[in-house]
Amino acid sequence: MAIQDNDIENKLVDFDGDKYSMVVLASMWAKVLKKKAEYKNQPDATVIKVALDDILTGKVTKEMVLQGSTDALAQQKREEEEARKEAERKAKEPLKL
Repeated sequence: MAIQDNDIENKLVDFDGDKYSMVVLASMWAKVLKKKAEYKNQPDATVIKVALDDILTGKVTKEMVLQGSTDALAQQKREEEEARKEAERKAKEPLKL
């Protein structure tokens, strides 16, 4: 699924919407993609190209990006809360030698 640089450049030039909003959406979508297992170990440049392509081709809508970002933030908060509770639990345990 290699995306050619020329393809991205052509799509950017042909894009008739607000380019600044598109860049913001693409960066938000890249963060969502980076949380997924298939993109977790991919270089950032690859993830950004995929995100740009998804936005430019219409595969992903603004609503999908916003929902994905909201879900990712909620998941991050749950993980932080679980880590905090685990740290508190370990702090209360008696020291074992």
